[in-house]
Amino acid sequence: MKKNNSLTSDEYDKAMQYEYAGLINALGYLCQEATQAKLEFVCLHLNIAIDELKEYHRPNTKTG
Repeated sequence: MKKNNSLTSDEYDKAMQYEYAGLINALGYLCQEATQAKLEFVCLHLNIAIDELKEYHRPNTKTG
């Protein structure tokens, strides 16, 4: 029997929140690495990207 891989709206929203948080964490880690490598402008742009992601993220938005 083939497994149904479709997500409900709530499952999709939760999965997207999880992926979004992972993206923000990854960018934060890259910023730390850039700081250690003395790449201040890289870190600056990563922080801008993080801030924009946080500002425009709507965690309670329902799909559909």
